[in-house]
Amino acid sequence: MIVIYLDELLTEQDVLDVLPELENEVIEAICATRNKARLVSAASMQVKQVIKKCSARRWMQGKKQLNIMFKSLEAAASEVEQNLWIL
Repeated sequence: MIVIYLDELLTEQDVLDVLPELENEVIEAICATRNKARLVSAASMQVKQVIKKCSARRWMQGKKQLNIMFKSLEAAASEVEQNLWIL
């Protein structure tokens, strides 16, 4: 699990540099078999915070990729929730 400090994202290039690490985090969360709900929640929180930072600073370049990551995490979260109802 990586930790992204919003204070360190000073330019749009900083966000673009962090995207591969965030993408790996999202993939690990979506593909997890144990503690999936916790991993999806943590990754979702980080992606959402970076999206908010991009929106506040009007950085549009990485925002599209971040939105795709967030939608994938939402789908995984609904899948986990649906699986809990089946039990």
